[in-house]
Amino acid sequence: MNSLAHAFSHVITRAARRYLVGPDQRWVFEPPSPDWTPPHIERTSLYLHVPFCRHSCPYCPYTKVRYREPLIEPYTRAALAEIDWWAKTIGPTEITSIYIGGGTPTLALGSVTRVLTHVRERFHLTGDICIETNPADVDDETVRRLHDMGVELVSIGVQSFQTENLAVLGRDYNPLVAEHALALLSESNFASVNADIMFALPRQTATGVTTDLARAMQLGANQLTTYPLFTFPYTSVGEYLRLTDVRMPNLSVRRAHYRAISEWCAEHDYERVSVWGFKRGAVPRYSSVTRDGYIGIGPGAGSHLPDGFVLNTFDLDSWICAMGEGRTAIALRLPFASEMSGWWWLYWRFYDTRIPLDGLDVALGHDAPKARRWLRIVEQAGLAAHTDGYIELTEPGAFWLHLAQNHFALSYVNTLWTKARREPWPQAVAF
Repeated sequence: MNSLAHAFSHVITRAARRYLVGPDQRWVFEPPSPDWTPPHIERTSLYLHVPFCRHSCPYCPYTKVRYREPLIEPYTRAALAEIDWWAKTIGPTEITSIYIGGGTPTLALGSVTRVLTHVRERFHLTGDICIETNPADVDDETVRRLHDMGVELVSIGVQSFQTENLAVLGRDYNPLVAEHALALLSESNFASVNADIMFALPRQTATGVTTDLARAMQLGANQLTTYPLFTFPYTSVGEYLRLTDVRMPNLSVRRAHYRAISEWCAEHDYERVSVWGFKRGAVPRYSSVTRDGYIGIGPGAGSHLPDGFVLNTFDLDSWICAMGEGRTAIALRLPFASEMSGWWWLYWRFYDTRIPLDGLDVALGHDAPKARRWLRIVEQAGLAAHTDGYIELTEPGAFWLHLAQNHFALSYVNTLWTKARREPWPQAVAF
């Protein structure tokens, strides 16, 4: 984006968020004040970040470090200490779901098992446990250990079953490895098995994308999560992500691929459950993001609390040191004005592609009429329709939302993560 277009976008974004959220919301992440403590929480979710990878995929922007066995024990002790810190500050909360991401969590299943045991000791776990994995790390022993841990929902980062696409993505294994791993998971009695499939890759066709979807279906995936290569802006965060001969696909390519995915999923009984996700049958929905609140454990983990959003230091050593000294690992905090929580709720309902109309008044209070006006505009534009008490995005609506998310929301992530990656304890990040 050129400088003039960027400046125009910034002005429009500031005007829109001021209109929606109000002038009291400051858009600045800063270190939490010394007297701040998280509020008591009765129910929330938990995210565990396991940063270890054997191979650093060049398109992945998440906090990760090269897997080395000596790092596992210090990481585990710090994670246990952070669970204790949260338990002391928010109380014996009910945990309604656990999401384990990375990195590659299945590289450190012994550590994850100890952490989950401690979560059960300090909190009241009532929901599903979800975990990410990588095709090269799935075998019979992995499956057994996941079941022993109580994992019910599994996601495998297939990305593609085609050799040329795996080469572009820096994956150095044969597609047969991904096929075997997905088949093994599908046959192993998990409540839900999700396969990640990427689209808009260099020289990839829409037919190539649907061929990957069909193979995932044949191998037993009951949920498919599809997303483009350039989910995160390739600017400053992209300094360590650049791929050889890769360029942002033009709009028509992305649009054609997304339409082909939507049509294929509809034809094969996969219903849309998010902007990116489709599931088949009455299985639990696998989602990494759409929780109304959560606490984060691990370096770079975020927490969505009733009074705002906080982010741990991204630096593994700094995080381990902070927890070893009994300090908080939270590096930055964005407090929420009173209106912000409701609009945050509505944003994630758009991500779900279904907005429950009976939830608007509860979530947004006096801002609910304003939200309804915006929803009417969305309907009139043909981007959504009424269905049984919901406003549901149409296929074009879901596509344009994913573009808006890339352009606006993820540019915020880019700004924040760039600073957090460079400085373990940033002083401020403004938007």
